[in-house]
Amino acid sequence: MLQTSQIHGNHNLIIQAEGDHINIQLGRPCLTLTRYQASRPPRLDIQQLSPYSCFTPLLGRDSELASLHAWLQHPQPLGWRVIIASGGAGKTRLALELCEQAAAQGWDAGFVSSRELQRFGQQHNLSAWGWQRPTLIVVDYAAQRHAELAHWLDELTDQPSPAAHPLRILLLERHADTDNGWFAELFSKDWHGLRRREGLDPTEPIHLSALTTLADRIALLKAMLPAEMSLPENDPGFTQKLMELSWGGDPLFLMMAALTMGKHGCAHALTLGRTDLANTIASEEQQRLSKLAKSWQVDESLLCHLMAGVCLAQGMPRETFELYADAEKTALRRPSGGDAGALADLLTEAWPDGQGGIAPILPDLIAEAFTLNHLQRGEHAVLRCHQQAGPAVIESLVRCVLDFQQAAEKNAEKKLAQGLAWLEALGDALAEDEAALETLDAALPMESVTLRAFNLSIARKLYAYAQTASPAKRASRANNLAVALIYAGDQEMACERAQEAVERYRQLAAQRPEVFQADLAGSLNTLANRLSDLGQHQAACERAQEAVERYRQLATQRPEVFQADLAMSLNNLANRLSALGQHEAACERAQEAVERYRQLAAQRPEVFQADLAMSLNNLANRLSDLGQYEAACARAQEAVELRRQLAAQRPEVFQADLAMSLNNLAARLSALGQHEAACERAQEAVELYRQLAAQRPEVFQAYLAGSLSNLANRLSDLGQREVACERAQEAVERYRQLAVQRPEVFQVDLAMSLNNLANRLSDLGQYEAACERAQEAVELRRQLAAQRPEVFQADLAMSLNNLAAMLSDLGQHEAACESAQEAVELYRQLAAQRPEVFQAYLAGSLSNLAN
Repeated sequence: MLQTSQIHGNHNLIIQAEGDHINIQLGRPCLTLTRYQASRPPRLDIQQLSPYSCFTPLLGRDSELASLHAWLQHPQPLGWRVIIASGGAGKTRLALELCEQAAAQGWDAGFVSSRELQRFGQQHNLSAWGWQRPTLIVVDYAAQRHAELAHWLDELTDQPSPAAHPLRILLLERHADTDNGWFAELFSKDWHGLRRREGLDPTEPIHLSALTTLADRIALLKAMLPAEMSLPENDPGFTQKLMELSWGGDPLFLMMAALTMGKHGCAHALTLGRTDLANTIASEEQQRLSKLAKSWQVDESLLCHLMAGVCLAQGMPRETFELYADAEKTALRRPSGGDAGALADLLTEAWPDGQGGIAPILPDLIAEAFTLNHLQRGEHAVLRCHQQAGPAVIESLVRCVLDFQQAAEKNAEKKLAQGLAWLEALGDALAEDEAALETLDAALPMESVTLRAFNLSIARKLYAYAQTASPAKRASRANNLAVALIYAGDQEMACERAQEAVERYRQLAAQRPEVFQADLAGSLNTLANRLSDLGQHQAACERAQEAVERYRQLATQRPEVFQADLAMSLNNLANRLSALGQHEAACERAQEAVERYRQLAAQRPEVFQADLAMSLNNLANRLSDLGQYEAACARAQEAVELRRQLAAQRPEVFQADLAMSLNNLAARLSALGQHEAACERAQEAVELYRQLAAQRPEVFQAYLAGSLSNLANRLSDLGQREVACERAQEAVERYRQLAVQRPEVFQVDLAMSLNNLANRLSDLGQYEAACERAQEAVELRRQLAAQRPEVFQADLAMSLNNLAAMLSDLGQHEAACESAQEAVELYRQLAAQRPEVFQAYLAGSLSNLAN
C-alpha cells in the first residue's frame, strides 16, 4: 500500500501522497514522493514477487546498505548515486529498504514516479524548490528520465546558498555506460555535466552484485516456500546446482524458483532457465485474466492484448487506456470485444496503480514474457502503443531485449528475435523524429551484442541529422557513430568518424577549453585505438600521448573527476608505445596506471577493483615484453585473484574477465617454465569460456576458440601432443564457422589458428596435413596483406617462415627456400620502417633462410 502524509512549514515543497490526484497550491514548485508499505500479505504469487510487497526480508545486502547509509550521512549537502544491475537483481528492493530505514531516522524518503518527475520538471522556477528535512529521493528507470534529471540537477547545483539539510537522489537502472548513453549524457564532461558530477558519489555507477553465498540463497528460498516444505540443503548435488545456476544469485529468480518448487518440487525448479521461470508466472497471470474475462463477459484475447499494451506503456491512466482500448478494438477488428469503460473497470480492479489507473504487471520480467506472448500483430501494435505512451514503450522494449538475451534456453531465442523485431520497427517509424531517436539512443547499451546492428542504425540516423546542427552536437554525434562502428567491426569507417570528432572538438576546445577539453581528450583516445587497429602505430601513439597530457592537466585541476580517466589513458598509451617497440616507456606508463587505480580502488573498491585488475593484466604484459617474467607473473596472478573475487560476486559480469586473466597468467607461467601450472590455468579458462559460449555463443564463441588455441600450446609444452592437436583442431573449426559469418572480422583469427594447428600436426609427424594448414594460413594472410599491408605484412612474413619449415619437413627444399626468401624480403621492408620492432624478426628470418 502507499503511505499518505503531508509535510507543512516554510519551504514545504515535498508532499508524500497516495497519488497525483491531490491538488496542492503552494506558490512554489512541489514534488510528490511515494512511500510503499505493505498493509496485508499478498494474495497472489505474482504479488509476492513484486519488490513493493517486501514479502521477504532483504538478504545478503548488509554491505550495500552500510555503504548507502554512509552516503546519506556524508557532510556534503547535495549528493546523487547510480546503482545498476540486471532485471531481478534487487535494485528496487534495496532502495525500498533504504527508504524505510532512512524514514525511521527522521528523513523524508520515497520514490518519485516517471509521471511525477515529468510534471515536476515542467514547473517554473525550480530553483525555488526546497526541503525541510533530510531528504532521500529514489528515481527508478533513470535512463527514461535523464533529460528531466539533467534540468533538475542543474537547478540544484545552481542554488546560491548551501542547503540547510542534506538531499540525496538515488538513480536506479539496468545499464550505465560512462562513455555513451544516458549516463554519459547526464554526467558529461562539458561544463554542465561537470557541475552535475560534483554531487555524484562515486563518479562511476555501482554494480549491485549477485547473492554469492549459499546461506543467502537458501535463506531466500526458505522465506518464499510454504512453512511445511523443506529444502534438501544437505544434498551436495542440490547445493552445487544452486551455486552453479546462472540465475542463482538473482533474488527475483530465486523467488520464482521457490514458487515453482512449492508446486512441482525442488529438482524440477532447478532445471528451468530464466525465461522458463518467467513464462511460468506469466502463464498464471494469463489464466487469472482469462477467468476475469469470462466473469465480466469480455473478449479474453483482446483483454490480454490490451494488458500487454499497458505493460509496454509501464502503466496507463484510465482516460488514456479508454482511448487506447477503442483504437485497438478498431485496429484488431474487435468492435464487440467489450466496452472500453468496462475493460478499464476490470483492469483497474485487477491491477490498480493507486491513482485510478492501471498498473503494469510486475516484476518487469513477467510483464515482458506476458507481452511477448499476448501482444497481437506485434510491430504495428507497438507503434500504436508508442503513439499513446511515448518513451516508456522504448524503455520497455530495450529492457525486454536485454533480459531475453541473457537467457540460454532455446525458446528464448524466438522471443528475443520477436522483441528485437519490434524495437527495429519502432526505430524505423521514428526515423523522421530526431528527439525520439535521441531518447531511443540514450536507452541503448552500446556493449550489447544483440543490439549492435540496431545501435549502429540509430547512430547513423542521428549523425545525419547533426550535419546542420551545432559544432558541439556534430562532434558528439561523430564520436558516438565511431563507437557504434567499432562494435560493428567497421574499423576504417570508425577511424574516419573518430578523426572528424577530434578535429571538431579541437576547434571547440580552442575556443572554450573549460567546456571541451575533456571531450577532446576522450575523442583522442578513441582515435588512437582506431589508428592502432589500422596499423598506423606512430600516429596512434601521438594521439594517445596527447590524450594523456590533456587528462593530466584536467586531473591536476579536478582529481576527483579525472583521476580514473587519466589512469585509463595511461593504459592506452602503454599499449600504443608497446606496439612501437618502446617497451620501457610502455612499462612506465602501465605502472603509473596501476598505481593510480590502486589509490582509487583503496577508496572505492566496489567501483575500481575491476579497473585495477584490468590494469594489472596490462602491466603484466608490458613487464613480459621487457623479459621481467617473474614480476609479470606476479602481476598476472594478482589480476586473477581480483577477478576471481569479482566473478564470485557477479559471475554474469566478470566470468569472462576472469577467463581472459587466466589465459594471460597461463602465458606468464609458461614463460617461467611452469608448464603444469600454466596448463591448469589455460584449462580453467577454456572451461569458463565453454560455459559462456553455451549461454551466449554469438559473444563468446570467438573467445573460446582463442582460448582453445592457447590451451593447445600449453598442452604441447607438456608433451601432450595428441590432446594439444585436438584442441588446436577445435579452435580452427570454431574460427572457420565465425569467418564464414563475418570474414572481415574473423579471417585474421582463422589464419592464426591454422598456423597453430600446423605446428601441432607437425609435432605428431603429420607433415602433409601440417603443410596444408600452413599453406592455407599463408593464403589467408596474403589476401589480408593485399588489402591492408601496414597491418598484416608482419603476420604474412611469420606464416611464410612457418610454411618454409613445413615444406622443409616434407623434403620440398626449393619451395621452402622460396617461402623463407619472401619472408626475409618482407621483414627487410618492415625493419627499414620500424627497426626497433622488426630487426629481431629479420635476424630470425635470415637464420631460417640460411638453414
